[in-house]
Amino acid sequence: MKRRIRQANSAKEEAKTARAVPPTVEEIRQRAQEIFLARGGAPGKELDDWLRAEQELKKESAGANPDTTQ
Repeated sequence: MKRRIRQANSAKEEAKTARAVPPTVEEIRQRAQEIFLARGGAPGKELDDWLRAEQELKKESAGANPDTTQ
């Protein structure tokens, strides 16, 4: 029985270490700049660009495809 507990704990530890590394501020800044330019460079949506960039990069680093429908 102890062996099963150790195996379960080991699996949990492996899952924790397999998590994706969050994107850096520089990576988010670069992606936000790309989004900004792609929408014509109009001011007023900088926060939206930043949040979208952050979300896309987090999904990408987690192994999912970023949502590009926005």
